[in-house]
Order: sequence, then C-alpha cells, then structure tokens
Amino acid sequence: MAAYIIRRIGQMALTLFVISILTFVISALSPLDPFAAQLDPKKTPTDLERQRDQEGFDDPIAAKYVLFYKRFFIDLGAVISGRADHTWQLTSLKTRAPVLPTMWGKMLVSLPLFIVTTIVVWTMSFPVGIYTALKRNTFQDRLITVASFTLIALPGFWISMEVIRFFTQRGIPILSPGTMGVDLDGAQGFMDMAWHMGVPGIIGAFTGIAILTRYVKGSMVEVMSQDYVRTAKAKGLSPEVVTYKHALRNASLPFVTMIAGLLPGIFGGSVIFESIYNWPGLGRWVFEANLNKDLYVVVTALFVSSALTLLGILISDILYTVADPRVRLA
Repeated sequence: MAAYIIRRIGQMALTLFVISILTFVISALSPLDPFAAQLDPKKTPTDLERQRDQEGFDDPIAAKYVLFYKRFFIDLGAVISGRADHTWQLTSLKTRAPVLPTMWGKMLVSLPLFIVTTIVVWTMSFPVGIYTALKRNTFQDRLITVASFTLIALPGFWISMEVIRFFTQRGIPILSPGTMGVDLDGAQGFMDMAWHMGVPGIIGAFTGIAILTRYVKGSMVEVMSQDYVRTAKAKGLSPEVVTYKHALRNASLPFVTMIAGLLPGIFGGSVIFESIYNWPGLGRWVFEANLNKDLYVVVTALFVSSALTLLGILISDILYTVADPRVRLA
C-alpha cells in the first residue's frame, strides 16, 4: 500500500506539472487584456504600462510561467507555515489582494454550504434509491421516478428564485450567510447561520438527489439479480442481511469513484447558488475573476482544483480496497 501511494504521488506530481503548463499557456495566450479591463479612471495609460512591466506581461511565456509558479509556491509556503507578516508575491490584478489568503477565506465561506449540500444529497439518495430498487415496478417506484425526473427538469435557479420570493414576501431573511444589519451571538447566532446555510444547501441538493437516486437504483437492481444474491436468499438469510450486507456493498462501488469529484466541487459546484443567495464564496469569486480577466486568480484556481481532483482520485482508489476485498493495489 505504501509503495503504491508513493508511486501514485509521483505520477500525480508529473500530471500536475503538465496541467500547470497547459492551463497557464491557454490562459496567458488569451487575446483578452486583463489590464484593459481595469476601468479605473485614476489610472493613465502610462500607469497601466508600468504595471504590465512590473508583472512581466510582455516577457516570453516561459519566463511568465516560471515567475508565476515561483510566486505561487513562495506564498503557499507562507500559508502553510502561517506567516501572517509575509509579503505576498501573488496578488490579484484587479483588487491587488493576495490570491492564496483570499482563496482560503473564500473557501471557508463556501465550505459549510458545500458540506450541507453534499450531506443532504448522499444521505437522501441511498435510502430512496435502495427503496425504489426493492419496490421496483410498484406505484411507489413510479411515483419516485416521476418526482426524480421532475427535479432534474426544473432549473435550480428558478426554484431558488421562487423560494427567495416566498420568504421575502413574508419578511423572512434568507440571503447572504447571515441576517444583514443584525448582530446575533450564542444560540440565536447559530440558528441564524443554520437557517441561511440550510435553505440554499437543501435547494441546491435537489438535482443531485434526483440524479444520484437513479444511479443507486440502477446499481442495486443490477446487483440484486446476481447469482450470489440469489444464493444468499436460498440459504435463508434475512432480507436485511442480503440487501445491506451483501448487495449494497457491491452496489456502492460505482459511487466510490464519485468521491473524486467532491473535492474540486468546492470550486465550481456552487457558482449559481452563491450568486443567487448572495454568498461571497469561492465559486462566485473565481467566476467574477474570469469575467474580470484576472489571470492570476484564474490560473491559481485551475491549478488548485486540478490538485484536488488528483487527490480525490487517489482517495477513491484506496477506498476501492475497502469496499471490494477483491481489489488489490499493486
């Protein structure tokens, strides 16, 4: 296991190096000028040209690549070591704020909403999917199937807008991470935070529940038709043991792969809901950086999300050995 992990880390480092080159080159070769997007009336063309020189934007692309990742890893070391007095090398071209500390702060804002949505999706999808698989071709199965396809078809932003209108018409605050203009602490502060976090988290989970439920049902139906399941039933094992001990373990294998997508989902999975519910989170920050042509923020987000994706794939591979004893990591 240790040798496998070490070898995979080496492969991940090589893959991440190739990704860093591709993402930086594609972003840097964009015809859009990030300095032209800075509509600051106080800055003259001479000021913008001086800033271009300071950032090395007229240098060869290889020099710009080396300079960017030199700054990135210097700042990453400062973040890991907790040096608050560090002079940040990598700053936003738009706001001049340090990129990595800002990204970390935005991630802490997005993380609770992401966790709530993920927990709701996974805790609801498996029981409902297993139930529909066991009740296949019954009225309950058809009803849940219609509800699932309805949730998939309905746009999430439309549901969110209707929910916001419903509560705002009744004077109930729902936007932003907390009630604006009110300073709450203790139990009241916790309940206020839970309310503002729970509503968008649950609404954002609707489509995920509908899609994952269909996957769980399909996987369970396939496994329940296998010979070893029929053998377990013929031995007189209880339906609960057959379903949850024998069938569910093998039916869950495809979903281990989905874990790889959870970590990078923090970056792109909540852009719409963060914008609608006025959450100053990570997805909204990266989206606005794309609109503002903020090269350093965009490339940093791509690099970090790629690293999280590779880490998620490694975790999935290791979890396969837990879910299926037949799998061995060579």
